[in-house]
Amino acid sequence: MTRRIFIDTEWTAVPWSEQSELMWIGLADEDGNAWYGISADVEIDPPNNSFISGAFKLISPDEERLSRDQLGQRVIDFCGDVDEFWAWIPELESFAQWFKLGEEAAEIYAKCWNIDLQMIQGLVQPWPAGWPTDLCNLKPAAIEANVEFPPRAENHLHPQVHAEWNRELFKRIQSAKGI
Repeated sequence: MTRRIFIDTEWTAVPWSEQSELMWIGLADEDGNAWYGISADVEIDPPNNSFISGAFKLISPDEERLSRDQLGQRVIDFCGDVDEFWAWIPELESFAQWFKLGEEAAEIYAKCWNIDLQMIQGLVQPWPAGWPTDLCNLKPAAIEANVEFPPRAENHLHPQVHAEWNRELFKRIQSAKGI
């Protein structure tokens, strides 16, 4: 049976900038398991960083923070023998609008369309033999299957909630295809 992991990451700045570091990661699998981790190695100052201020309100100050090494090990433990990574990837037009980009949008998008996987690859080194090096995109799969997107929770940007939303969307895709 194929082991699929649904992922979401958030960053301290726009993903193509030098200031961008992993802030948190959320993972979910098809068996109903989910996990998220928050980085202890980044400075998170929501009042002074408009990029993360809204998202970080979803995490309480007393939640455990993990070093990059600890996050990497937890990702390995959760993923196990993963066959596929899945994430919601916006189209170029949505990406450009979200980040208020102009002509540079296509070039930037080409570099970071798969930022969720890039962030995991930055944590897990060396990359385990047999792990996929590509990221499957939920959005075109959902459009092709003509499924209705699950409703988004108020706390949708929370890493675990978003990863679970990705899993729910995949279930709808499978159901529509009769799998």
